[in-house]
Amino acid sequence: MLHFIVNLHSKSGYARVIWGKIEEVLQEQGTAYETYFTEYKGHATKIAEDLTFTEQNIRIVVLGGDGTVNEVVEGIGDFEHVILGYIPTGSSNDLARSLGLPTDPKKAILNILSPKYFIQMDIGEVRTKKGKRRFVVSNGIGLDASICEEALDSKIKKVLNTLKLGKLTYVLIALKQILLFQMPSSEILIDGKQKRSYKGIYFISSHIHKYEGGGLMICPKASYNDGKIDVCVVKNLKKLKLLCLLPSAYFGKHTKSRGVDMIRCNEITIKTSRKMNVHTDGESMGMQNEISVHTLNEKLTIIARNV
Repeated sequence: MLHFIVNLHSKSGYARVIWGKIEEVLQEQGTAYETYFTEYKGHATKIAEDLTFTEQNIRIVVLGGDGTVNEVVEGIGDFEHVILGYIPTGSSNDLARSLGLPTDPKKAILNILSPKYFIQMDIGEVRTKKGKRRFVVSNGIGLDASICEEALDSKIKKVLNTLKLGKLTYVLIALKQILLFQMPSSEILIDGKQKRSYKGIYFISSHIHKYEGGGLMICPKASYNDGKIDVCVVKNLKKLKLLCLLPSAYFGKHTKSRGVDMIRCNEITIKTSRKMNVHTDGESMGMQNEISVHTLNEKLTIIARNV
């Protein structure tokens, strides 16, 4: 039995068309499945909580974007008894990009129905003074989180998704945010012992996977199963230089620039001089001035691409 958690609103509603194609294959194959449609923000978390509380050795398939996967993973009670499949229908699809998962609906569902390869994947966790939240792809504090915050309800995003140009959403919003952004100072603590101070930062982005923001290779050396967090700090740059730097991030060529620090660690604690936006996989965690980031001890089993 497959349990589908489906966000029909992803990709500005085009996910509804994709789901129709998936159902055709499921019915042709005579597959036993249950479907749960998300109806509000956080609903996928509640569905995953209920499923993993009542059943063991369960296969959950997510149809949605990275944010929907984030909600599902947040709700999973016990990773040991869950296998996750993913059919990407979002704007950025950075998880699918990192894992090389099929984006064609038919190929994606056939890959899940007859899986040959599985990945044991790290899951990150962010702790704040008010609580904690898991992440699958990345977490950020600062400019990148401000961009994600605006993108969540952006009219531009909806239009570009309709035109199948959703990745441009983050580029256009980034240009606006950079012009308005004021850099705070920051202190970080790496693995509980190494301290660094910055007079001004744009953002600090912590990664399980290489990409975020629709293909920006922020942490090109990130590995999804090494138990580590890869961190990118962008700091002390003039705005014009930052604008010139960002395009190189699509190729992972920004990492040796003067305004960039790259860190690999088990845990990082970040304090900023003022509260800033924080995101997990593009989902808002509100305004914070102190966060701690690490990976969980448990790993999540996810269906990989058949090769």
